[in-house]
Amino acid sequence: MTLELTNYLTNYAIFAVIWYVLQTFGYFKTLRKTPTNPIIAFIPIVREIQMFNLTWKAKGIGYIWCVLAVGGLALFLVSSNTGIQFIGWLGLVMMIASVVIHIMRSLRQSKAFNIGGGLTTMLILVNPIGHIVLGLSQAEYKGAM
Repeated sequence: MTLELTNYLTNYAIFAVIWYVLQTFGYFKTLRKTPTNPIIAFIPIVREIQMFNLTWKAKGIGYIWCVLAVGGLALFLVSSNTGIQFIGWLGLVMMIASVVIHIMRSLRQSKAFNIGGGLTTMLILVNPIGHIVLGLSQAEYKGAM
């Protein structure tokens, strides 16, 4: 491994750890406002599914999102190793669908907490900061929309 690649991977790892810590803190503060145990903020997939359950009336949508996100990434990686383009395109479409569903969840989350468009934009673009602001704000959880 070259020194340049090592530097890229080190910088990415540092960024990923900081992102995870901010995300966990934000979700912990947000989940304290809901009837859910805030300890699940430390388990990424479980907290995402729980947030889907808290903000979406259709209870299975969190699992659909999880299958699309993880399955799309898996298909995309399989395609890069095998060279089969159809699998890669299918994985890309699945990942795009998971991003769209996640954006829809952010919109529903803003309605569930009765917050405005600015914080909704933060939840979409910089999710950890949006959840920290939401967790520290005066917004109260109203229920799934």
